[in-house]
Amino acid sequence: MDKDEHLERHLELCRRVYQRMLAEGSWPWKVEPDSTDPEDLVESENTPNDL
Repeated sequence: MDKDEHLERHLELCRRVYQRMLAEGSWPWKVEPDSTDPEDLVESENTPNDL
């Protein structure tokens, strides 16, 4: 198996895990895009800790 085949197999596995988690409702991050509404944004100078 060459590097391209290995990468393709890995990506397919990741895709299947992602799709299964979405179907089960266990995917931990939001699927819908983040809000671009200015009231929902966090200004970096307002954060108490450096990220």
